[in-house]
Amino acid sequence: MAADETTSIVSPIAGRVHIYFDDGEIASSINALRLEEPGREPQVFVPLDHVHPGILELSETRREEPGKGEAHYYTIKTLTADGPDEAWYYPFADGEYGPIRDLITFGGERVKVSVSEV
Repeated sequence: MAADETTSIVSPIAGRVHIYFDDGEIASSINALRLEEPGREPQVFVPLDHVHPGILELSETRREEPGKGEAHYYTIKTLTADGPDEAWYYPFADGEYGPIRDLITFGGERVKVSVSEV
């Protein structure tokens, strides 16, 4: 189901979601959610504890997002590269965005997402 021009939709993703950074898997989850918002690319959110340990470093960056509240950012750090502020979460999301509260999402050109059957 896609979001219409005024509604944001949060829905579960069937299967296992794999998040890659520079072609290395950094997260894997069967509890991922997809956020669809009008005029934006869909975002995939996973529980923080489904991210491989030791690759996220808390950033001081914060940004206010309408409806979702304040976004808190992480830098992705792997053996091969850093991705400053390419991971974030919304600790105060509520209302229609409540399901994504404290789940993490990723962005940037080096991030890829795929879904496999469970």
